[in-house]
Parts: sequence; structure tokens; C-alpha cells
Amino acid sequence: MKKILGLLDNFEENIISVLLPLMCILVFMATFFRYTELIILPWAEELARYLMIWIVFLGIGTGAKKNRHFAVEVFVKAMPQATHKYFHIFKILVISSFLTFVIYLSINLMKVQIMMGQTSPALNIPMWVAYLAVPVGCGLMVFRTIEHSVKEFKLNGQPTEGKELE
Repeated sequence: MKKILGLLDNFEENIISVLLPLMCILVFMATFFRYTELIILPWAEELARYLMIWIVFLGIGTGAKKNRHFAVEVFVKAMPQATHKYFHIFKILVISSFLTFVIYLSINLMKVQIMMGQTSPALNIPMWVAYLAVPVGCGLMVFRTIEHSVKEFKLNGQPTEGKELE
């Protein structure tokens, strides 16, 4: 059971660790074959682009989980220690609200693409599959941000900005 929970806990990292080498191999093969003029892989560039999009959006969840996103803390540190907790809660609310709005907009965009039947030029896959990375990645970031904050408050009773929890 712990092994399954460990896999779910590292869900994004596991997928990224497969997609990144796959993308690198794909780009290398396409470049090699184009340079040697053996064969042309017209779909390779498009697939590499979609893999990169998925890697980036899965990576934002990983960054939130490990508290590695860029933050400017000068304003918070200038305030009294007693207010840090409230600023942290406000930050979580702003991040979660913004990402929920992005999820809402991206799902609406995907609905339009499904209705239109739009497909990618070379791979001929539905475009909503590529755009699905946006709501999935933003949803993971909301989840991981809240997860990290809950762990932070349980462990320390207050936020520890800029530090990764073990």
C-alpha cells in the first residue's frame, strides 16, 4: 500500500521522467534522420512540441509540491511575524483562484475544439488532447499548493516560505 501511495505522491515526477527522455530521443532521431537524409519524420516535431507542453504543465505541480516556484518575499518579511500566516493564506487563495479560472477557461476552449473536431496537422490527433495539459497541470498545481501548505501548517504551525518540506 505504501508503494502505491508513493507512486501517486510522485505522480508528476514519474510521468515527466518518462516523457523527457522520450522527447529527447525523438528530437535526436528526427534530427539525425533529416541530416543523413535517410527518412523524414514529419510528425516528430509536432509530437516533441506536445510532449514539451505536457512536461511543463506537469512540472508546475511538481514545483508547487516542493515549494520551488519563484516568490518575492520582501513585502511579507517586512511585516510582523504574526501576519505571515495571513499573507500565506491570502497567497494560497489568490493562486488557487487564478488557477481555477485558468482551468475554467481552458475547459471551455477544449469544448469548442471538441465541437469543431479540430485535429493536429501531422499526427491527426484531436487538439483537445494537447490542450488538456493546461487544466491537468493547473489542477495539479492547486492540489499540490494546498497539500504543501497543509503539511507546512501541521508541521510548523506557520508558513516556512522558500523551504521544501521533507
